Amino acid sequence: MADGAPKAVKEDPYSEIKAVLDQQMRHQPYERFDSFYEGEEFADAKFAELVPWGKDQTFSGLTHGTPKGAHTPHGWGVLEHHEGFLQACAVWRDGLADGPGMWASIVDGKEQCGYGTWMQGKRHGFFALVKEGGVYLEDYDNGELKKRIKWRRDKLHVTCARCGLLFVPSANTSEEKFCRFHLSKPDYDARYACCGALHAVNPRGCATSTHVEPVAEGDSTMAALAAMAALDLGGDSKQF
Repeated sequence: MADGAPKAVKEDPYSEIKAVLDQQMRHQPYERFDSFYEGEEFADAKFAELVPWGKDQTFSGLTHGTPKGAHTPHGWGVLEHHEGFLQACAVWRDGLADGPGMWASIVDGKEQCGYGTWMQGKRHGFFALVKEGGVYLEDYDNGELKKRIKWRRDKLHVTCARCGLLFVPSANTSEEKFCRFHLSKPDYDARYACCGALHAVNPRGCATSTHVEPVAEGDSTMAALAAMAALDLGGDSKQF
């Protein structure tokens, strides 16, 4: 190479995969009324909300009856654990996540989320993991993590000021409301007056709405949350 000549830029072998995952982050994980769900495969699926599915978990989305249960996930939907975990997937088949989607967690106060595709209930292929201000590219083979490499600094996600989950503002629309919170603080018995749940059993929340972005410095956090509540909670409170 001649002196002073620019160095060749090394081609990123994961560039196309990263572009797909980046777009997945910016949109909601599914569209309820997509024509895909009108096909024969999901002809008997009906909408169910907050039905039990697994220990301390509820499912909201399309379900049908199988030997596994009367409300077996089958179609689009979101699985929520009371302690602060959710998995939203565009396709569930007979109770197993089997398509593109995302997960998010605030367990132990550690905010993380990820995007990718499940196959028969297991992560398969490439996922984007977001945690501690960074984004990592993961490669799974039938549920087994094969590789994790650092991708980029995270500039997309913010932390919901109400429920603590990481979210991308462009995906925070009224069509799907993934923010789950309690309408009141726990009392001296560590029980929420709004729904009667113990904090140790159900800290994730009894109401749903869109996420609340952090307020600018100098603004009143309580005033901002109160204003959001007045707009969003008129008919959106959902009980476990």
